[in-house]
Amino acid sequence: MLTPHVAIDLKKDGYNIAERDQPETMERGPAGSDGERGQHPKVNILLVDDTPENLIALEAVLEELGQNLIKARSGEEALRLILRHDFAVILLDVNMPGLNGFETAQMIRQRKSTEHIPIIFITAISTSETHLFKGYSLGAVDYIFTPVIPDVLRSKVNVFVELLKKTEEAKWQAEQLRLMEEREHQLRLNEAARRLELQTKQNRFFTLSVDLLAIADFDGNLKELNAAWQRLLGYAEETLKGNPFWHWMEKPESEQARTSLREAIDDRRTVNFECGYRCLDGNYRCFAWTIAPYGAEELLYLFARDITDAKNAEQQIKKLNQTLEHRAEQLQAANAELQAEVIVRKKAEEALQESNSALEAFSYSVSHDLRAPIRAMQGFAKVLLEDYSASLDEMGRECATRIVNAAERMDNLVRDLLFFSRLGHTTLELSLISLHEALLGAIGQLEGELTARHAVVDLVEPLPKVMAHDVTLNQLLLNLISNGIKFVPPGIIPRMKIHAETDGGFARVWIEDNGIGISAEDQGRIFKVFERLHGADDYPGTGLGLAIVRKGIERMGGQVGLESELGKGSRFWLRLKLSTQDRRS
Repeated sequence: MLTPHVAIDLKKDGYNIAERDQPETMERGPAGSDGERGQHPKVNILLVDDTPENLIALEAVLEELGQNLIKARSGEEALRLILRHDFAVILLDVNMPGLNGFETAQMIRQRKSTEHIPIIFITAISTSETHLFKGYSLGAVDYIFTPVIPDVLRSKVNVFVELLKKTEEAKWQAEQLRLMEEREHQLRLNEAARRLELQTKQNRFFTLSVDLLAIADFDGNLKELNAAWQRLLGYAEETLKGNPFWHWMEKPESEQARTSLREAIDDRRTVNFECGYRCLDGNYRCFAWTIAPYGAEELLYLFARDITDAKNAEQQIKKLNQTLEHRAEQLQAANAELQAEVIVRKKAEEALQESNSALEAFSYSVSHDLRAPIRAMQGFAKVLLEDYSASLDEMGRECATRIVNAAERMDNLVRDLLFFSRLGHTTLELSLISLHEALLGAIGQLEGELTARHAVVDLVEPLPKVMAHDVTLNQLLLNLISNGIKFVPPGIIPRMKIHAETDGGFARVWIEDNGIGISAEDQGRIFKVFERLHGADDYPGTGLGLAIVRKGIERMGGQVGLESELGKGSRFWLRLKLSTQDRRS
């Protein structure tokens, strides 16, 4: 390929470009050398800026378009590139050393082959109206101030990318149509040539033509016509001759044909118009007519090409466009309905959230106020057993004992309910917490229960640091470890294994036990409030433990789950964010 040489002369009224050598090849269009359509070719986008960082930024924004991004660091380099490539759009920096953006644009507009390339000025300095007007006066399609919005810039550039693609597509289609018509025309000519020897007594011009050809007098009466009339219309030559050529047209079209005939005769010029025929078989065919008057002999030469298929295709395209517009309107209406439904749902969710908040606040208040009388009842019952046991008979002591136990269960229930309610409306400040220390603290709080059941808890290192709320995490670990001790078949020593694994920026803490296990159909229930799978006499509890675990872990931005089979123990897991240090490692 020859390298183009560009001579740039600075003159009082701008810059001029003199092209010494043109490149041997240019960027290919959508059609290859064999006329076949290309596979969605990329188009060129020119980025002009003297600052490398700005070019990198523009390239990062526009690379999603999947096109050829060509960069220039000066106006001179941009002009050289324009001689070698075709561009869909040019993004041009206003302030550059040497040739600035305005001067570069002016020189681009001076060349006929580049004067129509869309130019978008981009500047962070020239923000005055004078510069803005100057940019538009040079034919800019837009004038953008930095910092640019990536989506907006992409959309604007994509418009010109698609426009160039559509233009190239239209050119390709037009060329294909021309080639197709040429091939079809050649086929018809070949067929006519084959019949030429059999019709030597007929006019050669009439014989070869695939279109309607005829000679008529100045009144429009047909005198001579070729075989295409009978082939296309179905009427015999004897029927057609002697009648005006508009005889088989509908009334509005026949009037148009007579008007065109008078114009051709009066003005002595060739006239073109479109009119159709009702054929012998009842079909309607449309023709593009040409009337050429020959005044010396007072004859008219008629040429008519069948354009029925093209008209039908045009009508089909119109119908398809109307259908698409109708569907677009339907889609727009559906989107409007969907948006209205989303708004209604959002309001309903907000109302439900307010109701839940109010209910949680009410539960918290009630739970808090209930603890005092329960503890008083429990205390008085213990006083009866400890100080007045001798004065009570067996029934009295049993009743007092039941009061103490019932009060203790009620206090535990109110305590759990109070903690559950507090999770709903208290802001949890997360901090860096060591899982090792948190587990040791929870195990220490359960030391009495662990000792009584001879339970074994195995902590497997390493245990990472996580982002959590100290009190909430402690309560969650207490509930899960306590359940692992409690839900064990009679006569079995509780054994638990606690370990952790990292997954990206999260830690998953596993708490495994050798308990009674949970069936698959019951696993979705256990995290709900007051859901119990067993009676309180078999496995005591408030029914809030796992509900507290689920709500607490979600408030800390984590998740909870389990793997379990009935009779084969359970594996509960907590998923929490890792500390920044553990995440890097």
